[in-house]
Amino acid sequence: MQLLLRLHSVDFSSIMTEEGGRTDSHRESMPRDSTHRLSLIGRNRRQSSMNSIPRNFDRRFIRYENTFRMEPDDDRRIDIAKVKRIGNMVVDSAIKGYQYDPNNAKMFTSRLSEQIRNQMKQLPANRFKFITHVCLGQKKNQDLRVASRCLWDLKCDRHITITKETKDYYVTITIFCVYSE
Repeated sequence: MQLLLRLHSVDFSSIMTEEGGRTDSHRESMPRDSTHRLSLIGRNRRQSSMNSIPRNFDRRFIRYENTFRMEPDDDRRIDIAKVKRIGNMVVDSAIKGYQYDPNNAKMFTSRLSEQIRNQMKQLPANRFKFITHVCLGQKKNQDLRVASRCLWDLKCDRHITITKETKDYYVTITIFCVYSE
């Protein structure tokens, strides 16, 4: 398909209105004896790039490219002593006055886990994910060993374990601080 475009001199002042927009008949400035054929593609190419951005465009939803940062900045490393201090505070306040009930234990452990994670999110630790593992059990002369295996970076990732006991029950919390690249 052949695209033939033959234009004569165009008076651009007659095309634009005083507000800077186009007039209703934008072909008025074309001489009547000129012949031209434009495809739909040609018409679309003449549009301004500013018209493609919607007026209600919200810049809060801009997605940025990945930085491919493989380890945290030196000033952004996790302070494990602070994590342990916050974890101990949350656990002490949660178990104070708690009486062990096997029917209520599942709800208690999930609430305790949520409280710990919410406190950890307050730390200035960008790109770190916090995983909490809570074990709660009644004391009846049994033995329990909690173990975990992880594949992680020894320079960046950390974990702590907090164990508290009362006369009726024990609680063991493991907090994993994993750097997310």
